[in-house]
Amino acid sequence: MEQIKQQKDSIYTCRLKEHFPFFGIGSLLYALFYTFCLYRNASGITYPFFVAGTLCYFFFSMQKLGVPYKKGSIFYVVSILLLGISNCLTNSPQLLLMNKCGIFLLSFVLMIHTVYMDQSWNLPKYFAAIAQTAASVLISIFRPVSDMMFYFDAQKQEESDKKRYFLPVFIGFIITIPLLLFMTLLLASADVVFSSMIRRIFQSFNFVILFRIIIMISVVFFVSYGLYAAFCMKEVKEEVKDYRTFDALTAIIVTTALSMLYAVFSSIQILYLFIGKMKLPEGYTYSEYAREGFFQLLAVCILNLFIVLVCLYLFRENTILKIILTVISGCTFIMILSSALRMIMYIRRYNLTFLRIFVLWSLAVIFLLMAGVTVFIYLNEFPLFKYVVTVITLFYIVLSFSHPDYWIARYNLNPAHADYLDDYDIIDSRTYLNRLSTDAAPVLLDKGKNMYISESILDSFASGAYEHELYDYSDEGTNNAAQYKWIYDYYCKIKNKSKEMHIRNFNFSVYTAGKYLP
Repeated sequence: MEQIKQQKDSIYTCRLKEHFPFFGIGSLLYALFYTFCLYRNASGITYPFFVAGTLCYFFFSMQKLGVPYKKGSIFYVVSILLLGISNCLTNSPQLLLMNKCGIFLLSFVLMIHTVYMDQSWNLPKYFAAIAQTAASVLISIFRPVSDMMFYFDAQKQEESDKKRYFLPVFIGFIITIPLLLFMTLLLASADVVFSSMIRRIFQSFNFVILFRIIIMISVVFFVSYGLYAAFCMKEVKEEVKDYRTFDALTAIIVTTALSMLYAVFSSIQILYLFIGKMKLPEGYTYSEYAREGFFQLLAVCILNLFIVLVCLYLFRENTILKIILTVISGCTFIMILSSALRMIMYIRRYNLTFLRIFVLWSLAVIFLLMAGVTVFIYLNEFPLFKYVVTVITLFYIVLSFSHPDYWIARYNLNPAHADYLDDYDIIDSRTYLNRLSTDAAPVLLDKGKNMYISESILDSFASGAYEHELYDYSDEGTNNAAQYKWIYDYYCKIKNKSKEMHIRNFNFSVYTAGKYLP
């Protein structure tokens, strides 16, 4: 039975088992490295080193398994490294979250690209491979235990003792740890001075933090080893099946109805919004009309992208269907421009937020993706997956390094935009500015760029005089102080973050923000 099981193993799985000491100890060291770099450290200087170390460990492991390096991997490697660097240059929670997701997804694609021959893979094939590999990782999560037992069994069958060092070392550690704890307790009960010293040592430990660190190390160890085990199994079939088996007539009926609806809608956008020559419903102004519906249009654009791809990958090739899909793509371009124009006018009225910048970014990306899909309608050899990954990655890297919070503060504090806002909008805008990350400090704490701040106000913050003024019982004192409270709250946030920063979690955005404190 064991022989049959071994025959089913791929050549890479066999190598993984044979070199268990390397991958077992390597995964443990990687888990320790991961925990040191990232435990309670979402944006520290250790992040680029973690990313670089992860890539080095991956390629070294692939070399150990006999998997060759591919030149096409350089784009993924550079992109992952840039996102790792970006993590210690910004303190924006939104960017940090998206950076981590980007690093994870690009790393996963890099691993698939390295292990499999994916030159002919299309978009659905890659998504299926990612899902299947992720499922294999979950199945392989406890593979370190079974592979260790396999390795020990193989050790016993060998006549030579040259490779039997791992088992004695492992057993030695298993025996040493509980024995050492037991003897320590006995000696502590035998001597008061020794007991006092041990008690002080244990009191210096935070066992909750220690428990979390142990859990983190354990999870990373099992997941990292399981990831290699999943790739070694190579369960994803490399050939690409043609699923275009459905009759194109069904797709033609559905897309024709949609294209007619989109044509009418697009005509209205051109006549009302772009040209503005036709009369709007009573009670509507052009600015009110333009500020409505951009989120709905964004959703329709995403759905159109999905609909066109489904038709291209599931239905048999048909010239009429291609023409209709081209019409849908053209209408989608108009919807994207309409949504972007509406969002720009909305920003002019209600100022910038991160979500509004992200919507404009998404529309630009969808525009380029739709352009690639339009080319793919007529050119089946077009590398759509690589195009999609390249566009999204490059555009996101630009967004990540641009520090949107800085530009949000810069735009919202421009006196030219104050005419659009009423008193409630001004208060709401200040509240939002107060929630921005340290990326906005070069604007919010700079008296040359923030019209609400001055050198005397910053000195008042630093000396503590402002806090006394804020709680002054006189109405005049309270009103004078209250108008600067949002700046004071931001000032305190920057001050606290600067104090909490040390070598491991050093962040350039926090460091730069701290330089603006008096």
